Amino acid sequence: MTRTILTAIGLAAATIFAATTASATVFVKDYHDAGVWNAYDDVNQTYTMKFQDDGNRDGFWLVVSSGANPKTYANEYAILYGDRTANKITAYTYDGVNSSKSYESGTLLGTYENAFSDAGVHPKYDYEMSMFTLDVGAINSAFDTPEWDGVRLGAESGIWFHQSAGTTFSYGTDGSITNFEFSGQMWLDRAYDETRLREDCSGAEARYFCGPATQLASGVGAGTGSLGGGAVPAPGGLALILLGLAGLGFRRRA
Repeated sequence: MTRTILTAIGLAAATIFAATTASATVFVKDYHDAGVWNAYDDVNQTYTMKFQDDGNRDGFWLVVSSGANPKTYANEYAILYGDRTANKITAYTYDGVNSSKSYESGTLLGTYENAFSDAGVHPKYDYEMSMFTLDVGAINSAFDTPEWDGVRLGAESGIWFHQSAGTTFSYGTDGSITNFEFSGQMWLDRAYDETRLREDCSGAEARYFCGPATQLASGVGAGTGSLGGGAVPAPGGLALILLGLAGLGFRRRA
């Protein structure tokens, strides 16, 4: 995982600048029978989920992939813990075990405050929905290994989603989860479901399968993130910071 610092900075800055000008591909999957809709923007690296909100489910744990059912795959994906009461989402590495306990042995990847917002009514099934949009770029680049996928969808999607009721979270001073309990749960386990590209959605199907454009990876309902105790800069700002660090590195060598 060791890299030359200046090389890493240069590559990261180039990638970020390219991402700001490249055309995004947005992969969309609607699990409407389970009351779940999600999407991933592969350039801005934003993940969006809308889910049925009947007022009885106040937490969740969630792992998504670009194909396989994430369950059983250790240290390849991030697991997201949703705390509706505290309005926050906490990300860890997923340990591959079929339980909610990854936070006990996994690596804390970050915390998103003020994560949830109202997503309105499902356009076809008329149930109330809540949503969140997360910048997962820092999570996706947290480990320099071929296996690490973080939080992504692709031409296919997999999902392991448990919504919980009677949920209580406890946290340490660093934002880590120290305890997570619940009294009931529902789940959605799926693998290798074909996604739709947002640009392919049109006509009457668009709102059903793809969701309103203003609610997709646009910052609506986006949580503010932290990684390792520091704020995650916006893409443009991060590029400037990286280039500044590169300049300092060259100056020190001169």
